[in-house]
Amino acid sequence: MPEASRDRSLGTLKKMKIDTTPLRGQFIVSLEKKDFTWFFSFSGSDVIATVSPWRLITPSGIIAASEDHDQQFGLPAPVNTGGRVTKELGCDKISDLSHDPQTGDLFLRFSGDRYLQFLQLSCGYEAWRLYMGDLEYICMGGGGYASFERTHFTANKTLHPTAVNAPV
Repeated sequence: MPEASRDRSLGTLKKMKIDTTPLRGQFIVSLEKKDFTWFFSFSGSDVIATVSPWRLITPSGIIAASEDHDQQFGLPAPVNTGGRVTKELGCDKISDLSHDPQTGDLFLRFSGDRYLQFLQLSCGYEAWRLYMGDLEYICMGGGGYASFERTHFTANKTLHPTAVNAPV
């Protein structure tokens, strides 16, 4: 059986498209960094959590990136990348999404040719987690992803950064 489709004890490693349809039309309601993890919370109570690099790209170029957070860069104050993202996107809704099944990268498109990109840069480490409805997707090292039913979360409970690994 090919590596990409073998069953894992906790889920299934896949090299295929993720059905991100439920994220379309949602907007970012909060963006927080806790320790080393960024939490992007959306209007439909879905969440993307990542410890890997991400960036917001506009027609002008990269205007916010995870690696720039709290860096001074000779500016009067350190860069607040979360603030830059929420200011730039406001309540703009996700118009399109794509997931690269080979690399694991996840791209969210907003109006005005603005993209929020979640990057997988490792062949071994997990990159991002998408908590969407009753499912959890984990971007695995090398570009595949594992999917799980979120039975360990309270149904219809908004995922909060402090509750990411909290059992019911």
